[in-house]
Amino acid sequence: MNSRELDGTTLTLAASGWTYDDTFVLYDHETGTMWFPFEGQDGVRKFHGIAGEHAGRVLDPIPFSRALWHDWLEAHPQSALMLRP
Repeated sequence: MNSRELDGTTLTLAASGWTYDDTFVLYDHETGTMWFPFEGQDGVRKFHGIAGEHAGRVLDPIPFSRALWHDWLEAHPQSALMLRP
């Protein structure tokens, strides 16, 4: 989970269980708004409210990085990988 602030309220984001175009749709626990990352005119992917109380609103991007698993594990040896049965 990751928290973001909107209008002074901290929103706790989590996976909704839905995907679109191979991308996770998130929701916030506080309002149930569904959030999807769209690339803006500035080329930055930001979360847009697509349904719920904050539909039409935009959140700042959540920082992330991409890495190969062995590179990640070397940098973060306490990490664990969850696999589907």
